Amino acid sequence: MNERELPVAGQSVWRLISVLLGVVMMWFGAMRFWPFMTDTMAALLAQYDWLPAASMAHSVSIGVGAIEVAIGLMLLVPHETVRRYAGLAAALFWFSALFLLIGKPMYQHTDVYSGFPVIGGGQTLLKHLGIAALGLGIFAFQRHARLYRAAVLGLWLGQLLVLLWIGGMKFTAVEATGVSHLMKTSPFFSWLYNFCTIQQASIVIGLTELGTAALMLFWPWRPNIARLGFLAAICTYLLTNTFLFSLPGWQSGYGFPFIGRTGQFLIKDELLLLGALVLFLTPFASICCKNVKSGT
Repeated sequence: MNERELPVAGQSVWRLISVLLGVVMMWFGAMRFWPFMTDTMAALLAQYDWLPAASMAHSVSIGVGAIEVAIGLMLLVPHETVRRYAGLAAALFWFSALFLLIGKPMYQHTDVYSGFPVIGGGQTLLKHLGIAALGLGIFAFQRHARLYRAAVLGLWLGQLLVLLWIGGMKFTAVEATGVSHLMKTSPFFSWLYNFCTIQQASIVIGLTELGTAALMLFWPWRPNIARLGFLAAICTYLLTNTFLFSLPGWQSGYGFPFIGRTGQFLIKDELLLLGALVLFLTPFASICCKNVKSGT
């Protein structure tokens, strides 16, 4: 069987993606009804002139949460048409947050760093491109070949965006310090600090992420090499999710299931994992050739 005849990610994979994305959106959306997320929303609104005033944080948080929960519920509906259009709504929801990367608030501004590309709180937003592509894939799978190709390419670009940018950040002192608070809590990573300084350990992680991205870049030309990168990404996301058990990822004063900002940042890796799985199962020829179906 040649590469053009290989099947891409099948219906069962996209059904799993729909379920997990729906659960995550319902979970995150429900959190917006609680005071700690209202405070987070107020802090966000205060940083942007083009967003509603911070005094409206409670209403905005509830409104966004209601939309997120509604989309999540529809993603879990067995009816295919409802689920597909929920995927499109999810794609728009996640993609819209990328506009927050425009401007200064999401970047580091210190005596050493003066903004872009040294990203701070915006790191979680970098994951939204790949997550939005999952939503578009749910909508387009076996229905719109061009949109499906766009979705899979979006998954690829989303993986590269996260790994290249955040991997590059590991070479900065501010990121090395920040990531050490995560890594020192995990038995899978804490041993690094027995042999490396905080900066050296961060560089090791950064090189791993950049190496994974480098393998992924071969997808259009050497897909078998890229598959190693997709597999490495899957393993990486599995490992980062162990931080949920070693790090207090739950909101202080609330506990499970009230997930805080750090926990939400980590949960998004589960969605990126599914994106990497789709790419692992999808030969590049199947999305660049019009005569190949978008699914099996």
